Amino acid sequence: MNPFALLAAVTIAQAVQNGVATRAPVLPERLFAVAWQRHLVPPQVLEWRAEELGGPAVDPTGGLVVVGTRDGWLHAFDAQGARIWEFQAQGRFDAAPRIDGDTVYVGSSDGFLYAVELATGRLRWKYEAREEVGTTPTVAGGLVVFMTLQGSLIAVDQQAGAWKWHYRREVREGFSIRGAAGALASGTFAIGGFSDGTVAAVELASGTVKWERKVAPAGDFTDVGGLQLQSGRLFAAAYSGAVYALDVESGKQLWERKAPGAYRLAVGPGLLVAITTSQVLGIAPQDGKALWNRPLDGSPTGDPIVFAGKAAVPNGKGILFLEAISGHLLQTLDPGTGVSSPVAWRGRRIYVLSNVGDLVALDFP
Repeated sequence: MNPFALLAAVTIAQAVQNGVATRAPVLPERLFAVAWQRHLVPPQVLEWRAEELGGPAVDPTGGLVVVGTRDGWLHAFDAQGARIWEFQAQGRFDAAPRIDGDTVYVGSSDGFLYAVELATGRLRWKYEAREEVGTTPTVAGGLVVFMTLQGSLIAVDQQAGAWKWHYRREVREGFSIRGAAGALASGTFAIGGFSDGTVAAVELASGTVKWERKVAPAGDFTDVGGLQLQSGRLFAAAYSGAVYALDVESGKQLWERKAPGAYRLAVGPGLLVAITTSQVLGIAPQDGKALWNRPLDGSPTGDPIVFAGKAAVPNGKGILFLEAISGHLLQTLDPGTGVSSPVAWRGRRIYVLSNVGDLVALDFP
């Protein structure tokens, strides 16, 4: 049997067992091949619809893939799919880990940021943020910097996990989409996006604000849910209706493109991909010119990526693989239960986590 057909059959059977609605997957013919697949999450009590938001990360040196799941387990596999270790937290993993050197940094809904040894899964330290850590951290200047879902930008010492500083804006009145972007770092400062529509740059050494800029148009949901850096430019997606390019040193606005429901971003050579509630937009990073657009055919979930001349876009139902230069749909990966988390990429391989907790390794020719 075709390995992807086998994957689909197994996944659908598991989904039926878990009470998850399924539909027949689209089977790829030439775009990729399934290298291996591992089922990570057993059926959860009283779970109506499974959704995995965490996603994998890949060690760029050794190829070890690490992924956290909704049942609070962090798993590591080698490139052949052999399990290396497991680590358990007390809450969900709702964002991909960050691998830096010999350590994995990952946040959980239990309010902790964990530092775990990459080779063994041994806990090195944990920091209690007392807020849900549902974003991917970044590492810079001897610090681990992360954004909580309650809008705090926090820095801790990379070696010991000791608090260094935090930056928090006043919680705005009204509703939030709880779609915080992960913190970024550029040079000597860290960058965070906030639910009041503000982007702020904070000095890594001291936590002192370097600049702040309100980027979101007026609206009910002004959350800045997407941040990306490229060549001295910071790109921000505001849910209330726009994508912006800012000068990363000063915060000065360089251009603005209207985009209702802008939620997630990815950047690659000559291309900024913006995900809205209804569309996938290809934008020129230099001037904000529209290059292409296509229907999302789902809901905005995890961050897209740009890799090897392609864009991979999670849409809840699966992954859209698009040609980067044109936005043309090359293939849809639909494991029968959907994909909501971002994917990880190394070389010609990507890793996908399905909504029922299947980790799938896909090889591209």
